[in-house]
Amino acid sequence: MNNTKQLQKLKNLNVKAEKCLTRDEAQKILTKANKAQSKINF
Repeated sequence: MNNTKQLQKLKNLNVKAEKCLTRDEAQKILTKANKAQSKINF
């Protein structure tokens, strides 16, 4: 996957993170964000 797609995914996750209400939902978003960030770094 290319970096632009991963950056877009991170932006979308950021919006979801601002709207989330539960801890479980936030943890799922964080794991997805960490995965996308690691793909950008390689």
